[in-house]
Amino acid sequence: MRHVVGFLSGLILAPVLLLACGWAFSHLRSLHAAERGVLDGSGPLVLAGLVGVGIIVALLAVPPRLTPMLPLSVALVLGAATGVALLRGHLLERLPPVPGLEGALDLLPLGVFVPVALVLAATVSVGGRWRRDEEHEVTAEEYFEGLYEEGGKPQARTHAEPEEQHVPRHRA
Repeated sequence: MRHVVGFLSGLILAPVLLLACGWAFSHLRSLHAAERGVLDGSGPLVLAGLVGVGIIVALLAVPPRLTPMLPLSVALVLGAATGVALLRGHLLERLPPVPGLEGALDLLPLGVFVPVALVLAATVSVGGRWRRDEEHEVTAEEYFEGLYEEGGKPQARTHAEPEEQHVPRHRA
């Protein structure tokens, strides 16, 4: 179930990343046209938006416990949007006008999102992301601990002996 939710979340997150980058690009282009610095006007807000995009991409690519379907779906959408922009650019002009779309339409044919899509698609090959780790995996020593005496004979339990309480071990 977590893979399905991750895939659907990625389908929502990819256009958000695409439009955020387009919005930042159009604002930075207007600052450059006005010959203003990045720290003037709306520049710090744009930098904060780009930092946010970078943090989201890092959170998609790095955590090992995250389902691989989330970054895969984002990579598929970004790669598909780049492919559509290169092969059938007139189809993207039919999209409704939303903030950041103009800048995103400028960035897509340049292939800016292809490296991001490749990094996110590479997370599928990390094997630890496909299965959920148990809280405490029992080692062979812990499994057989107390089962045999020193001489190799099984221990005989009597009902008069109180059983030890199981204390869970937590990872530090």
